[in-house]
Amino acid sequence: MRSWLSIVFVGVGGLALIACSGSGSDGPPFGGGGTGGTVVDCSSLTNPPPGCDALCPSGSDSECELGTFCLNGVCSAQCTATEGCGEGSTCNSRGRCVPDIGTGGVGGTGSTGGGSGCQSVQVTPTRSIPNVMFLVDQSSSMRGDRWEDAHSAVTGTVSGLEAIVRFGLTTYTADDGGPPCPELPTEVVFALDNSTAINMAYPMSYPRLGDWDTPTGESIDALVANIQSAPPPAEGPTIIVLATDGEPNTCADPHNQTTAAKDLSVQAAADAHSAGIELFVLSVGTGVSDSHLQEIANVGVGLARDGSQGNAQYWRGNDAQSLEGAFTEIIADSISCDIQMDKRFADVTKACAEGDVRLSTDLGVESLSCPSEWRVRDGALDVIELVGDACNTFKTEASTLSATFPCGAIIVE
Repeated sequence: MRSWLSIVFVGVGGLALIACSGSGSDGPPFGGGGTGGTVVDCSSLTNPPPGCDALCPSGSDSECELGTFCLNGVCSAQCTATEGCGEGSTCNSRGRCVPDIGTGGVGGTGSTGGGSGCQSVQVTPTRSIPNVMFLVDQSSSMRGDRWEDAHSAVTGTVSGLEAIVRFGLTTYTADDGGPPCPELPTEVVFALDNSTAINMAYPMSYPRLGDWDTPTGESIDALVANIQSAPPPAEGPTIIVLATDGEPNTCADPHNQTTAAKDLSVQAAADAHSAGIELFVLSVGTGVSDSHLQEIANVGVGLARDGSQGNAQYWRGNDAQSLEGAFTEIIADSISCDIQMDKRFADVTKACAEGDVRLSTDLGVESLSCPSEWRVRDGALDVIELVGDACNTFKTEASTLSATFPCGAIIVE
C-alpha cells in the first residue's frame, strides 16, 4: 500500500500538519517562543547566505536572493537556518526571524500494514505578514468627497486583507503651524484583524471645521519615530502608504506650498527608507504634481530622487473604487508567495508529478498544477512557491493551502 504525507498550510499563519501512515505514537510537542534575533548586518553572521550585501535599489525583497531581504537598498539577513534566531523563533525563507506558532504534538495515524511507515509530525509554516500603515492627509482640502472616498477605500482594503496583513492608520494635519505641529489626530497601531479598531477611530465624514494645513514632511518624520519607538513584528516588511490630495506646506510656513516644503517631504520619505520602512505615495485627485509624486515615490523605495536609477511607481485615484484598487496593488507587492516548511523535499520531480496541492478561499477549493501554479522554490528544498493566479489569490484573500505528497517526496526524520 502506498504511504502518503499530507500537509495543510493555514494561509493566515496557523499550523501546518504533515500526516501519513505511522506507528500510532504521539508526536513531539512544539512550543511558541520569543521574537528571535536582531542581526541585520550580513557581516555579523558566521556564514551569511548567498547574495548578502547585494544591492536592491528599488527596495523590493524580490531583488534579493532567497535567504535575504531588502533593507536600506541592500540585501540583508537576520539569520540563517543555523544561526541568528533566539529560542522559540525560526529563520524564514527571507532571512527574517519569526516566532514559532505551536501547540502540543499530533498523534500518529497508525500503521497501515505492520511496517514502520512515516510517523505523524507537526511543522510550522512561516507566511510573510507585512505591516502596513496608512498615512492619510487630514488637511481642509480633503473635506467632502475626497475624505469620504479615501475613508471607503482604506476601510474596504483593511476589511478585505486584515487576516493576512497587520494594518495601522494615522491621519495628519496642523492648525496654522501649531503647536502642536504636526498633529496626528488618528493613531491606530499595527494589528491583524484591525478593521473594527480603524473604523471606530477613523470618522466617515470630515471631522473638523476651519482651515487645516498639510505638513507632510514633518508628519512622515513623526510617524517613523512612532513606529521606531514601538516596532511591529519583523515577520514581513513595514511600509507606509501616504495618501494626500495636495502639495505640502510646513510647520514653519503653513500658508505656502514652497520648494522647501517639497524638499522636506522628499527628505522625510528618504529617511523613512533609510530606517527600513518603505514609503509609497498616492494622490487623492489631481492636486499633487507628477514631478513631486515621482520624487517621493523614488526615494521612498531607495532610488535616486532624479530618476537616474529608474523611476518607481506612484498612484492616483479619483474615487473610492480606484483608490481601493491602488491600495490593494501596493499592499499585494509586499506579500510573499513563498511558503516555508521545516521539512525538506527529497524528490522534487515526484512531488511535482504526484503531489495534490489545493488552495481554498471563500469561493471554494481549487486544485493547483505544478509547475504552472506551484513549484518547489529553486535552490530551496523547504519552500513551496505559488505562481501566477494562485499567487495573486494568496496575496489578496484569506486562504488555506493544503497539499498531499507521497512519503518518498519529503524527508521525514
